[in-house]
Amino acid sequence: MKFGKITSSRQYWANLIATFLSQACSAGLIIILTPVLQKNFSVAEFSNYGVLLNMVLFAAAFDMGLNMGLLRRLIHEQDKASDLVSSVFFVYLLLFFLAFPVFLILHYMGIIETGHSFLYHALLTALLMVQNIIAMLFDVILQTTNKIFVGKIIRIGKTVIELFLLLWCSRWGTAGLLLLVSGAVNFLYILVLFSFSRKEMDYQISWDRFHIGILTGHMRYSFWYFLNAISVVLVFNSQIIMLNGLINKADVAKYILVNRFLDVIRMGSTNFTTILFPSLATLEAKGEWNNLRKLYFAALLRIVVLSILILLFLFTGGKYIFQWWSGQYGEDIMTLYYVCSGFTVLIILDNVSSVFLHAFRLNKVQTLLSIGQGLMALFIGYFLLQKFGPVGMAIGSIIALLSTNFIYNPAFLMAHLKRKAT
Repeated sequence: MKFGKITSSRQYWANLIATFLSQACSAGLIIILTPVLQKNFSVAEFSNYGVLLNMVLFAAAFDMGLNMGLLRRLIHEQDKASDLVSSVFFVYLLLFFLAFPVFLILHYMGIIETGHSFLYHALLTALLMVQNIIAMLFDVILQTTNKIFVGKIIRIGKTVIELFLLLWCSRWGTAGLLLLVSGAVNFLYILVLFSFSRKEMDYQISWDRFHIGILTGHMRYSFWYFLNAISVVLVFNSQIIMLNGLINKADVAKYILVNRFLDVIRMGSTNFTTILFPSLATLEAKGEWNNLRKLYFAALLRIVVLSILILLFLFTGGKYIFQWWSGQYGEDIMTLYYVCSGFTVLIILDNVSSVFLHAFRLNKVQTLLSIGQGLMALFIGYFLLQKFGPVGMAIGSIIALLSTNFIYNPAFLMAHLKRKAT
């Protein structure tokens, strides 16, 4: 099975187009909602909303890697679907009761400083975190059947509804109200995902299907995916939490604006390889290593060309779009924009090798390096912050990436593919 055959199939294009449309809707939510929030919210409340959303994404990594492990196991062990899904689902419900007091403690300690509504914010943050994790569980089930487009179409509907409700509620200028609205929409989203996942895969969720032995076994299986999820939030989300405690709200808001804009580019550009995950796991199970080797180099070449075009766009027309969208024209925020643009393109390139390694479950060393990368970025960024401001944090991220996975991932994967293909 050659790369061309995979990418010319109806399923691939259905998945890819639906993924792009879904992320276009998510990008639209960010692009439309952010200027409205800047207008209706105070600087402090806008910063609070960004920090709380970032905290939800940060905490979602604590699904213990069970969803990513499930994506691979359900392809190989579909007969265990009911036991695996039930065990994972009920442990996620337990997470809410563990997360709420943890967020309270973080608020009390001032690590997540969002004003006087810390009890309300802690409750909503814990709720959204668990909802995101459970939604991903049912989305993963759809992915294992290669029906990625079904989950994305459902997400498009969810995003459109959420956008209109958030725009309407933004007039009150309260971060907590917007989080509450998102929580209400998420309940409907989860129910729809669950219904469609049941149509695609025969499984049941029942307390009788919950087994400690199966759960602990799946935790061991997913351990490296869990560590990788920790590394991802260290790389992408921990800086905002650190900055929130070190610099003023106005600078935090600028950092959030830049990263929100570039996240749209990053998420859209990584789709080409990310949606290949189920196909890669299937080809690996069949032992088709020659085809996998060809697939990797073809994917890498395409992403290199795409990354060059993205960088040219970000440094030319993209910067004017960002200025118009954000309403920010200062030299300091544009310097931050240029540095973060470079980091975004490096991440897009690194994602190709990363997806292949995760699909083959060859991610142990890569995960350890990713954790080191995240910690190194925080350490270097902390010291550079004193001299360069928020730009120093972004420079630290680039140095950390170039020193770790950007070199290791492709080198290790190429060696592995060469050995397996011969």
